[in-house]
Amino acid sequence: MAGEGFMMNANTSLKNNRRNKTSRLEKFVNTTSNENSEFVDSKSATPEQLAEIRQRLQEEHKAIQRKKITLTFSILAVILIILAVLNHYL
Repeated sequence: MAGEGFMMNANTSLKNNRRNKTSRLEKFVNTTSNENSEFVDSKSATPEQLAEIRQRLQEEHKAIQRKKITLTFSILAVILIILAVLNHYL
C-alpha cells in the first residue's frame, strides 16, 4: 500500500515530540518552589514556630486583600468617572 513510509515517519515524529514534552507534574513542581522561605517540618516544629508562621501568613493574606480591594475600588472609580463624562457630553 502506498503511504506506509509516510505514516511511519509521522509516528516517529509523534514519539519524539512526546519524549521532548515536559509533563504537567514537572511544570507544577518547578512553579511551587519558593527560595525565600525555609522548610519547617510540622511534626518537629515548636508551637511558637507554628504560631509565628500562622501570624505571618495572616498578615500576608491581609496585605493581599487590601491591595485587591484598593485596585477594585480604583478601577470602579475610573469607570464611573468615564461614564459620568460621557453622559455629560453625549
